[in-house]
Order: sequence, then C-alpha cells, then structure tokens
Amino acid sequence: MPVFVDLGNTRLKWVADAAGAEIARGALAHAGVLPDGLEAQWAALPATADVYVASVASCAIDASLDDLAQRRFSRAAHFVRSPAEALGIRNAYAEPARFGVDRFLGLAALHAAHARAQVLVGVGTAMTLDALDADGTHLGGWILPSPALMRAAVLARTARVDAAEGALVDFATDTADALHSGSLQAARGAVERFAANVACALQTWPAVVLTGGGADELSALLPGAERAPDLVVAGLRLWAASAASDFARASQ
Repeated sequence: MPVFVDLGNTRLKWVADAAGAEIARGALAHAGVLPDGLEAQWAALPATADVYVASVASCAIDASLDDLAQRRFSRAAHFVRSPAEALGIRNAYAEPARFGVDRFLGLAALHAAHARAQVLVGVGTAMTLDALDADGTHLGGWILPSPALMRAAVLARTARVDAAEGALVDFATDTADALHSGSLQAARGAVERFAANVACALQTWPAVVLTGGGADELSALLPGAERAPDLVVAGLRLWAASAASDFARASQ
C-alpha cells in the first residue's frame, strides 16, 4: 500500500491508496515541526506501507516524518528529488535538484493528463509559474509572493496600514479593498505576462492551469484558466508507478 505525502511550507497533505484506489486522506497545518495529529491519522492504516514524500519543508521535519514512517510502517520514507529528466519532463534547471519537487511533480501530472503547451500556476505560500511545451520540455518559471503573502508583507512592514479583509474592486476607496485588490491584480498581471512570454516562445497560446490552496481567489480574475487539484499527489503516484516498473524490469 502506498501513502503519498505532500509536505509544503505550511501544510502537510497525505493520501493512502490500496488496489489502485484512494482509501484515506488527511491534511494538517504545521509550524516548522511535524504535526502531532499525523500519527493518529495513520493509526487506522495497514501496518505496512511505502511512503512517498514530496517535501519543500525543513530537513528537521523530513527527519521526523521519516522516523514516523519507520515506526509506523517499518520502512523508511522515499523522499523524491527533482531529476534532470523523468516522467516525460525535461527539467530546465542547471541544477535539477534545486527545482522544487512540488513543481516538478505537478508538471509531470499535468503533462500526463494533457501533452500541450501550458503554464502551471501554483498558489500556496509562494506563487510559482512554470512553462511546459507539448513535448514535456520545461522552459523555466517564476516565483513571487502569493496574494495572501503580499498582503501579509504589507501589513507587517507598514506602521499605519491595519486592514481587515477586503474585497476585489476596480477602484478601492478604503485600505482593506485597496490591499486586497492590489495583491490579486499583481498576481493576475504576472500570470498574464508569463503566459504571453510562453506564447511568444512557442508560437501558440498556452493553457493556464491553477493549483494550490490559494487558487480560488485568483481564478475569478482568470476566467479562461483551468483548475487542477492534488497535482503533487498525482505526480507522486506516477513516480511510484515508474519506480515499481523499473524494479520489475530489473528483477527479470
């Protein structure tokens, strides 16, 4: 039985499969340490499992997760790192392992579903934009603050801005709406400029796909964009299947 873990900057999400179908899932916030509730969530799972992890969190959390996997399932966790090429994706980074594994796996899952020119927009703590051509070649990407992080940064670094939750408007007449609208429009502008760059490079307009916990508030400003949840888990499933296939071939 495989267990797939998406360990982000602020949340840990996991999915367990059996016989090719999902049987359980969970999500927990973390503040730099492994969430206390994870062991309890895993208590109902079978005693033996292969744990596949995509982590962008600290090495300390990774070590704690590996320790839990060994205690709970008697097996070390498999931490996936971004390679130069795998799962149909050719990584643009000169140092492939420095490309966020969540981004790599998301692109792999997206390419497996649709082989086309596309832009993947991941909206989490940070916002990432990555370009992919129809052959699976990664052109590169951008990283910027997510709208929520933009707002938090402004509130943290200004003495006289103390804004409650605002609304998206064309012309704000109070600080809350100005901050909320500005953050979303800045993110929208980045997506539109990046997609235009991709269209120029590939001579075709790319599909734009939103994923991540912050995608909801941005989607209203990008009506042509698609939504694709759980892409990291989908990519981990592809990774596990590829590893199993490689093992089977090596055993023949």
